[in-house]
Amino acid sequence: MIINEEVIWIVNSLVGEFEIIKDHRNSSNRTGVLEINANNKRMFIKIHNRLSRWSPEVYAYKNWTHILGEYAPRLIHSFNDDNFYGIITTPIYGKTVNEYQINDEDILEPIYYKAGELLKQLHNNFKGTYFGIPAIDGSPLESKAKTDPVDYINSALEDILKSGYDKGLFNNSDKELVKWCMKHSDVFANSKPVPTNWDFSQNNWMVDEDGKFTGFIDFENMLWGIDVDSFGIVIERYTPNRPKLRKALFEGYGLENSEEKQLQLKIVSVKMAIADITYGASVGNDRIFSLGRNLMDNLKMPGFKIH
Repeated sequence: MIINEEVIWIVNSLVGEFEIIKDHRNSSNRTGVLEINANNKRMFIKIHNRLSRWSPEVYAYKNWTHILGEYAPRLIHSFNDDNFYGIITTPIYGKTVNEYQINDEDILEPIYYKAGELLKQLHNNFKGTYFGIPAIDGSPLESKAKTDPVDYINSALEDILKSGYDKGLFNNSDKELVKWCMKHSDVFANSKPVPTNWDFSQNNWMVDEDGKFTGFIDFENMLWGIDVDSFGIVIERYTPNRPKLRKALFEGYGLENSEEKQLQLKIVSVKMAIADITYGASVGNDRIFSLGRNLMDNLKMPGFKIH
């Protein structure tokens, strides 16, 4: 838990006396989330210990999420100190799909459709000038932000491949598939930077007790990215064997079912797979490693289709 007395003092100075309703992440050493009541109003406090997560979340709230209207929390305050960074937001009614443990595809399909529909709103309304994580003022947070989409994709693929290959995580067929992706990456030549969330999934999609979509939460993994990159985590972790849900998401978004989009989806899925294989191995998370490996193996199968 990273919420301490100093955090409590700062929040108190911003919203007045408050009561803690629930600690949502008491076991995390990276992010703290408290649900509070201040002056008879529910609010959420979120504390980061990484600038690279706080900056894009604050930027998203101040510049992007207003387009989602009632489907996104509203930022009340943001603050930072030498050792932590925080935000205070309004709540979204309900719980996440994962918290409700919804598995019925008849209930999930309209949720996925609505998520895709709202994602398209974000992409239609905002275009950036670089690919990468934004600082609060909109400038690139990283020193080597990319402006060319092909270079952006290839650099990511090459960096992840080298990291994993040097550690013995990838075999020759993995390497050949990544190299194939790099060879065909000019399919992204006309891509423009749009608000992309690498954690765009049902783990952050809110629903009411009847399974009706109520909104999005958690924007710490947002950046200026490639449009189809938003689908990576859904493809890998939530719909590997659920094509109906992928179809609902893509239809809600209005994703064109063309050879170009098929190719783009395959390349960003390969990127997602090798990133999770590498990350899962580095932190000893067998689940993430296995999800990445499973997707990578599926992508090598001739008959496997994403869209």
